[in-house]
Amino acid sequence: MPSGRPTLRLMSDRSPVDPRTPVIVGRAQVVDATPDVDHPVDAIDLMTRATVDALADAGVGPSAVETVGVVGGIHRHPNAAAAVAHGVGCRTAHTIVTTWGGDTPIAFLGELGQRIVAGELEVAVFVGGEANRTRDALRSAGREVPKRDETGVPAPEHWGTPLEMGRSDAVERGGEMPRNTYAVFDSALRAAAGETLDEARDRAAALWAGYSAVAAGNPDLKVGSLDADAIRTPTPDNRMVSWPYTKAMCANNRVDQAGALVVCSSAAADRLGVDPSRRVYLHDTIRASDTDSFLLRERIDTVPGLDAAAALVVGRWGPIDAIDHVDLYGCFPSIVHYTAAALGLTRSRPLTVTGGLGFMGAPLNFAAGQSLIAMVRALRAEPGTFGLVQGNGGHAAKHSFGIYSTEPPSSLPSVTVVDHADARVSMAASESSGAATIEGITVEYGRDGAERAVAALRLDCGGRLWANSVDPSVLAAAVSRELVGVATTVKAGEFRL
Repeated sequence: MPSGRPTLRLMSDRSPVDPRTPVIVGRAQVVDATPDVDHPVDAIDLMTRATVDALADAGVGPSAVETVGVVGGIHRHPNAAAAVAHGVGCRTAHTIVTTWGGDTPIAFLGELGQRIVAGELEVAVFVGGEANRTRDALRSAGREVPKRDETGVPAPEHWGTPLEMGRSDAVERGGEMPRNTYAVFDSALRAAAGETLDEARDRAAALWAGYSAVAAGNPDLKVGSLDADAIRTPTPDNRMVSWPYTKAMCANNRVDQAGALVVCSSAAADRLGVDPSRRVYLHDTIRASDTDSFLLRERIDTVPGLDAAAALVVGRWGPIDAIDHVDLYGCFPSIVHYTAAALGLTRSRPLTVTGGLGFMGAPLNFAAGQSLIAMVRALRAEPGTFGLVQGNGGHAAKHSFGIYSTEPPSSLPSVTVVDHADARVSMAASESSGAATIEGITVEYGRDGAERAVAALRLDCGGRLWANSVDPSVLAAAVSRELVGVATTVKAGEFRL
């Protein structure tokens, strides 16, 4: 277990590094801005390019790779890792496909690190990617999405626990959609803090303006910067999505992007001649879980597993503001707001090295992977500094933190798992009726305006459920005054004031 941040030492003053120490030696990011429907790419094309580039960045040939891991996504190939391995030229590599979840890249890197520590593995690549923009362009043009030959593909190792996003009534009532659930979470945080609706919107917009500024300076992208007012204000190009979130405040996986990392043992890095200045060491991985649904937690404005993981990070590493580089998972403002508070971070400092999911965009489940790739670049540019990267999956249900540095750890890194997944409140039957209290609320918008309110209700007789309203007076009230804590009645999934 790490005892905290080591004192900076010159390369020549370092003690010998344990040969089993896991180290990142290669990184690559691929961003295709404009789809080419005449020569369409798929996720495997992009991931193959990223893997080739990452191996070149490490100066490592494909024959050295023993394992290729792919972070699960929308791509439907039965073994995307095998397809990437074939395209790169390491056909004998063991292949792994992970579960879904935004926490997965950090957790999976920790897993690969532990296999290296155990002597089970020496050189691995892990990669994620999607070609969603090309898929959308093909469909808009009335063209078929090309399919690969999948005959004779070996089954991969499957890694990770399944991601659950919501039962059937949550799906029907909008409670499984992240844009809604994180907005509902934001409303609960707002009410708990005593913020007005405008204060909460201003807080979210200011936070996202900081992410936008970093995205504008990201060398992997070509995007401009938006200020808080432009992010906050609905326009035809920045419509309201789930109040108070405009399009600019929401995650974006409609991208053609891929990224890859090469990780190996210190002994393998020495044997393969990897430049010591290119090495970024794994220091610590902390994982935690919460209930799949906000509604099962004691309070929907808290995330107990994230709190426990953050407390463990702070306990081991001291004040996190002293960490040189930080990337908090930037899908929606509410989770960044909450995580920054849990870690005790100053909001005025940069909280991302990529620009987040709203501005950088990312393949599904691989945003934290792109943060790792950007973090490697940042740490190489400032030798001796440290970086923290967060992953967040589902409805703030799966959490991961990783600590990395060009400085080797004083002992072999570990993975610590914290479990807070026990339900504290029951889910009410979907058709329950009776008196209730609104504990969180958002208004869902379509292109023509407000469509329905999505609320988390606590029944007076016990249990929670998702409920909706399409009453214009309710929609107007939800965006003009505080409804969290207000008494209501619900019948067959519909609530009224």
